[in-house]
Amino acid sequence: MSKAQRQEITLRQATIADCLAVARVHVQSWRESFTGTVPQTFLDRMSVVRRAKAFEKGFASDVYQMFVAETRENGIVGFADFGKMRDNDGAYEAELYAIYLLHDFQRQGIGAKLFDLGVKYLIANGMNSMSLLALEASPYKSFYEKMGGCIVGRKTVVLDGVEYAGLVYGWDSLVES
Repeated sequence: MSKAQRQEITLRQATIADCLAVARVHVQSWRESFTGTVPQTFLDRMSVVRRAKAFEKGFASDVYQMFVAETRENGIVGFADFGKMRDNDGAYEAELYAIYLLHDFQRQGIGAKLFDLGVKYLIANGMNSMSLLALEASPYKSFYEKMGGCIVGRKTVVLDGVEYAGLVYGWDSLVES
């Protein structure tokens, strides 16, 4: 059992004060997970400060919620954020914007717990369907499928001028998730 696996994990609703720590997790997770998959220049230009500002804007939205996983020793080690559809075509009411955990804290059920907290939040706020856009090359596709997501569409994602295939996952009824 690794040191990370022995740490007590606390899950809680995030506040705007968490944005910088969450941004660090986001950038580190991308760099750990997508090196060799997306342009290194894209990963190198990722900015914790810019990501923190983007998360702060999310908190200004009327329907936005973030949940974090943290340990006493490491602070925030993962997050998931949810809200209204950004690119609403009417098919889904809500969107899972992002869910990331630091590598040492993956495969311990933490992501599923963050996911469940978000789904409960969406249902409590009258939203019963959700989508997520992921890179087809994402190593986490099986997680989305395990959580009940089905591929319902494809989109092109452009990162640093390079086009990637994107998959749209959908949850038609969150009550059944």
